[in-house]
Amino acid sequence: CSATNLPHCPNCWINWWVRRTTCSSPPAVRWRQCSKRWRAWPRNPQDEDSADVASKTLRYVKDYSGWSYKRTAAALNYFVEGTCAVVVQVDENSRVDIEGVAYEEHFHDPRSRKLDFSDARYQGIAKWMFADVVGDMYPEKREEIENTLEAAGIGIGVAGDTFQDRPEQELAEWADKKRRRVFVVEMYHKEGGRWMRSVFWGRGILETGVSPYYDGDGKPCCPIIARSCYIDRDNRRYGEIRDMRGPQDEINKRRSKLLHMLNNRQAVASGDMAYEADAETVRREMSRPDGVIPAGWEPANVNDMATGQFNLLAHATQEIERLGVNPAVLAQQSASASGRAQIARQQAGMTDSAMSLNGLRQFELAVYRAVWDGCRQFWTAPDFIRVTDDEGAPQFIGINQPQYGEPQVVMGPDGMPAIGRPILGYENALAEMQVDITIDTVPDTANLQAEQFAQLIELARAYGPQEVPFDDILAVSALPEKQKLMAKRRERSQRAQQTGMQQQELAMRGTMAQISKVEADAALSAAKAQNEIQKPFIEGVKLGVQTQEPAAAQ
Repeated sequence: CSATNLPHCPNCWINWWVRRTTCSSPPAVRWRQCSKRWRAWPRNPQDEDSADVASKTLRYVKDYSGWSYKRTAAALNYFVEGTCAVVVQVDENSRVDIEGVAYEEHFHDPRSRKLDFSDARYQGIAKWMFADVVGDMYPEKREEIENTLEAAGIGIGVAGDTFQDRPEQELAEWADKKRRRVFVVEMYHKEGGRWMRSVFWGRGILETGVSPYYDGDGKPCCPIIARSCYIDRDNRRYGEIRDMRGPQDEINKRRSKLLHMLNNRQAVASGDMAYEADAETVRREMSRPDGVIPAGWEPANVNDMATGQFNLLAHATQEIERLGVNPAVLAQQSASASGRAQIARQQAGMTDSAMSLNGLRQFELAVYRAVWDGCRQFWTAPDFIRVTDDEGAPQFIGINQPQYGEPQVVMGPDGMPAIGRPILGYENALAEMQVDITIDTVPDTANLQAEQFAQLIELARAYGPQEVPFDDILAVSALPEKQKLMAKRRERSQRAQQTGMQQQELAMRGTMAQISKVEADAALSAAKAQNEIQKPFIEGVKLGVQTQEPAAAQ
């Protein structure tokens, strides 16, 4: 999409950076970065159909989990607080779901130094949950939880006289008696090289064991995907807002100084009569809009000071615009500029934010890869997904559909022979697909295949369609539905060939009919001529006159 329709583009991730300052300035929209359609690429040449199915499966999970909204909320935490996190889990329908994690509910290894927490030894989610909800999840702990709340939490910290949503009086609080809630922690940690999962609260462990989620290699992994915008030497993680506080404070102070200079005039003594007027009287008269300047005083020239304050204000404004929305990024230059020129200006305007935006892209890519690993692990039953990419009626694609063989005699569950159809394999089995997930965030070449396709297009322009046919161009393209397009072209070609053969056959039959007609006419003419020759002999026979046959005489 173009930069002019970013607020209305459904494929855009809108990253809102709020200026948190001490003044009452309104929030400002920080950035809008268009994220083009992501897709799965085949890992092997024979996996092109699998890549199309994987792309549609991921798109279905994206719509099913509402990832567009959750992605925007994660981007807000990424730019403001500095860290965003989601958990890729399985819901009650055995469908992979993406659940957002609030910033204050996510905790991690404080010794982790990487932005994506790949070196963290543990991550977790800690939140306040109602006691009845926890009791429904763990019925064997229901009585213990209720007794803890009734007994004022002997042995654990209890938030007593508070109705806050997140009690913060003491760090050791594990129960909220007023609102009937308990503090529950779900933590994933490495133990012996494996990721383990533990769920506990103030009185003990609710659940523990090996992590039920596996990565692409079939090993237990942590389903929490997190990313930080920046990290300093002391492992403190922060977002873009921290870099904007200094320029924003300077802007506030410079504007305040300029406003003070405009509303309050200064006076200087210009003669001996200045001593006849009191300084307070002069100051009071100068502050009035219709004040009368006493004799011996005149307004002070502060233009140089105002000019200096204005120049510093402009410098601070330019500095914060480089971090925020600037005309280059919004493509607010000449309307006659070409699209390529607009893209070049936008890329130049995004130079200062390239690192943070690329980090958010890597975060989204990690989420999609975790979703695909979850689909391969948990989505094993036959099912259908609905895809609405094609025009017209929605398209339903079968997932893990069994392929049956010919009917044969098999042993039934009761031990008696019966007629059954054996399963020879599965069509579109997600667990067997080998694909790579990528995201195109800028209109640039995505991989080597795209570059080769562009070179083939140039060759086709140079040598024409005779040397470089369209079917060859379509075969090396990266279109998601190219297999369908190639199949349709083959069907049209076959129909055209059949039509041509039928027309040739009809034309041949017409030619043969013309030849037969000419031959028949010639035979008829010859027969008529022979009849004319034989006519005198026949007449003589009728009259009883013996004459020699014309043919014999000749």
